Amino acid sequence: MPKIPSQKTQSDVQSLAAMLRERLKTGRSLVYFASGRIVRKEYYSLPYDHIVLVDYNFRSTFAVRGKVIIIGMTALQATAAFTAAGVKFDAFVCINEGLSEGGGYYPINGNWSMGTILPILKDTYLHLACPGYYGRTRWCEKMFNLPHQVSLLTATDPDYIDPAIFSEYSRYGKEAGVWRVTKQPGKAVSFKVGNRTITLQRKNIWDDYNLLDSLMVRCSPSEERQLQQMAPKAKPLYRPRYYRSEEQDANFESILDFCNQHQISKLGLTPWLGGNYNRFMNYLKDNEARFPYPQELYLYHLHHNDYQQLYQQAGENSRIPRPVVELP
Repeated sequence: MPKIPSQKTQSDVQSLAAMLRERLKTGRSLVYFASGRIVRKEYYSLPYDHIVLVDYNFRSTFAVRGKVIIIGMTALQATAAFTAAGVKFDAFVCINEGLSEGGGYYPINGNWSMGTILPILKDTYLHLACPGYYGRTRWCEKMFNLPHQVSLLTATDPDYIDPAIFSEYSRYGKEAGVWRVTKQPGKAVSFKVGNRTITLQRKNIWDDYNLLDSLMVRCSPSEERQLQQMAPKAKPLYRPRYYRSEEQDANFESILDFCNQHQISKLGLTPWLGGNYNRFMNYLKDNEARFPYPQELYLYHLHHNDYQQLYQQAGENSRIPRPVVELP
């Protein structure tokens, strides 16, 4: 049976952050999530000062082997430590997280997980992944459909890194690629619903963690407890089981009830209603006297055509052709 990830406390995260802050304060760094426990000799020849391996199967929470640093945590736990340490990586690798066999519980390259990871990556970074592992169409339309510009590197590019150094998954006919990624958040647009201000932006919600009083995000069910331990202001966001009006209204009421119990003035949300947001806006307006909080709602999205109904309310047309992602 796959190993069950151990629970980590905020104290564990802060202790690790203190060690990482000192060790990674200079030089170029690469992080490899779901690395497996093997430390390959090729890692020491990579043009980076620090190679950080993250896998909850490591026996030690923290170990150093030359320029290789071992982190025995889940992706979410390690990301919390990197965030606390103020680390920004130059390169990110995740090629095979063992979803079919090997103990992987969710795709680290998936949107909810990458949303937490993006703030620990530099504004321009290298991204190594295997589109065929998830399905090439899914990779282009969902997983790599993010607010960024990307270019696929060839072996002649001076920044190119051979993905085979990290994984032999290509032997199954699944070719990994190397992309140069530059983050490119969209323009923020705002409009009023009653006395509330609604702001839309194609941007990673985790970039504004410190701005918000609370944020609600959809996440892997296996990570809900860890999410709230590692990011206390974050709450799981649940999609209505059915899209009937009564289920939607109950969902809206639970969100607003939480905000009013805790006097949440600034709330951040990610997409959760499958495109139909006009009803939510109407509910906000009709129930303003009953639920005065939140006063400001920030609706973040990663995919390029989310929240179309709301952009139209704001007088904006955000429907643009999705950029073509080059594949290896």
